[in-house]
Amino acid sequence: MDLIQAAWMIRDLGQPVSSLDIEEDSIIAGGWNGALKMWNGDGDILWSTQCEDRIEAILRIDEIVVVTSGLHITCVKAGEILWSNPLEGSADLLAYHDGNIVATSSVYDIEHGDFMESAIWRFSLDGELIEVTRMDERPWFLHSGQDLTLALGRPKCGLLVNGEHRDLPSMSPVMCGLSGRKNILLGHADGTVSSSKGEEISKEPFSIESLTCLEKGFVAALENGQLVARTPESVEMWTASGPQITTQIAGFDDLHWCGRWNSMRGQIEVRDEIGALVVSAETSRPRVSDSSENRIGFGFEDGQILIWERELFQRRSKQESVEENSRNSALAAKLRSLRK
Repeated sequence: MDLIQAAWMIRDLGQPVSSLDIEEDSIIAGGWNGALKMWNGDGDILWSTQCEDRIEAILRIDEIVVVTSGLHITCVKAGEILWSNPLEGSADLLAYHDGNIVATSSVYDIEHGDFMESAIWRFSLDGELIEVTRMDERPWFLHSGQDLTLALGRPKCGLLVNGEHRDLPSMSPVMCGLSGRKNILLGHADGTVSSSKGEEISKEPFSIESLTCLEKGFVAALENGQLVARTPESVEMWTASGPQITTQIAGFDDLHWCGRWNSMRGQIEVRDEIGALVVSAETSRPRVSDSSENRIGFGFEDGQILIWERELFQRRSKQESVEENSRNSALAAKLRSLRK
């Protein structure tokens, strides 16, 4: 199967894609230079606007779209910018909690090569600043549920839950997080995968770059380019090695989709539930990915956005399987005739 030809929608943002948000009835993409576009469920453009700088995070709240854009947090409705507020340092993560917009920011010190100060900001839906809390640690993961949970880097590390600090099994900085169906998983710089309940789930040999959820467990992307799939009980299901992993997502009956980059070309790999490679394709550098129940999307360095739709993908995959079986049968018949 030609993975690119099997895409349901291909669009061009006009600049490197830095964020992607997919729902069943719409798609929003943000760019490295601040472009923000929205398409409907049929792939038609609904609106386009220009924000201050690179779009890092996208948050939907009913009809409004809130993004972190460079040093700003910006609120958009139907393509019109309603308000935009500057933060201190780069604007990073977003959540909606207790009727307020929560954003994080961080200041990077080039001389020390590390993040020196961060802050948690609360805004009303009208853009009014409610409060700001400053701290030394940079939050690398933000989750809003019954509690507001932030996973922290150096120096304190651990979790911040509703403003209260909690230790984790590893005191190594948290690099990424995943909100699953029953638990929050956290990936650490020392290779530990822990839970927000304080349990050590697994220990990998390299730093955890990202985590994604499967129907039967989770996949950890390691710093060395290795994928490790495990059950919730930490039993290894499969592994796969390759170049640097830039993004990963799961969907379409537990298929795992992975973007890789080897400093010269990109690649998308699709694997089944036992880790076998189903299909792959060379691409521009994959930067971001997202999914809904019936759609999976990737955004690339060259500005392209590719969306795959479940039914079309499965139909193409089945058609390819039938054609492959037909070719194999014809080859087998030819070999039998040659033997005779």
